[in-house]
Amino acid sequence: MSKTLMWLLGILIALVLICLGVLGGMCLTGKFKKESSTTTPTTTTPTSTEEQAQNGAGWKIFKNFAQSYLIEYPQDATVENASGSEGEKDKAASEAACVKISTKYYHVIILGRLANEETATDCLRTGVGTEWSNAPDETVTAAGPQYTAKGMKTESASLGTYEDFYSFQVSSGERFEYGISINTKDETSMTKTEAKEIVHKIVASFSPAE
Repeated sequence: MSKTLMWLLGILIALVLICLGVLGGMCLTGKFKKESSTTTPTTTTPTSTEEQAQNGAGWKIFKNFAQSYLIEYPQDATVENASGSEGEKDKAASEAACVKISTKYYHVIILGRLANEETATDCLRTGVGTEWSNAPDETVTAAGPQYTAKGMKTESASLGTYEDFYSFQVSSGERFEYGISINTKDETSMTKTEAKEIVHKIVASFSPAE
């Protein structure tokens, strides 16, 4: 083989190696870019803070948007639409004119200021049986001012039962009914004092919108 042919062959091999090197680099670069573009970026989700009830841990805040007020309640209590009137009974509690907060030991009913008389009659107690008698007046706080609540009670010493209910109206127009139902012979029952303290705290937390 002549020197010229060997020289040309060397140049050809060098060109082939250079091309292979360039193509390899392009492949690696493209792969890197592809992997980079498909990598999911890390995102930080903002932390949302729940509105804290003034009564502290174990309490929640209920907001009624239709009747424009908020009120706090223990987390083991139920909040429900207590109206049975047409046009009201199927609404969510947050839109209802009559709302009941309750457990087996106590209840608080709020009749919104915008409620009509039909809803009021259906929402609040209108009468009692002969076994009921007048209960001592109670002083309650609601949205700042103090009010005198009038009540009725019934009790049985032999059975160990006590039940009462009270009602009053606040200056912003909402009407309240609250009461307790206790069995002193049931060791698992809440005491009268405990139940009274809770209903008074619920009522005191009431805050109407301006």
